[in-house]
Amino acid sequence: MTVDNLATILKALADPTRLRLVAMIVDRERCGQDLAKELNISGATVSHHLRVLREAGLLHESRQPPYTFFSLDHKSLQQAARSLVDKRAVSDLADESSVPPEQRKVIRTFFDGPRLTALPVQHKKKEIVLEEILRRLPRRKEYSERTLSKYIEAIYEDFCTVRRDFIRWHYMSRKDGRYTLTDRGREVVA
Repeated sequence: MTVDNLATILKALADPTRLRLVAMIVDRERCGQDLAKELNISGATVSHHLRVLREAGLLHESRQPPYTFFSLDHKSLQQAARSLVDKRAVSDLADESSVPPEQRKVIRTFFDGPRLTALPVQHKKKEIVLEEILRRLPRRKEYSERTLSKYIEAIYEDFCTVRRDFIRWHYMSRKDGRYTLTDRGREVVA
């Protein structure tokens, strides 16, 4: 689930009337007229709230003239709930804006929270992991070798290999023991 989808669902559920509507259709489908009568509100108001819930992906509707019946999309609601309680799903939401889904999968495979568990051997996966390490470093104009090593070590114990790979893969340049981001490195962290 994307962060935008989750936000839309949470906004839809952030209204007491809409929560009551969801509770009323959780077990069986209902028509708008019945819902309006039970909540003692106008049909137009119910229609508005049902439209918000439907646009958020929380409702199914079926037309049986002259009525339209609404039922809860349990799968969407459960997926939204999992996105809020599952540690990895929450972490994915935080990373979503800067990292495409296929890259997030690689990151989940090789990272255990803040720590890198192993450097991948495959070229493309290694590139994704190196870029993720780079994004996790504190932003500096330049790094001393000792400082850069300390930051990398907080993520992965073999900081020497990562530091060398930053140079080899042209994410950083080194001069007189000082490391600076290259254009490629700045593009990754931007």
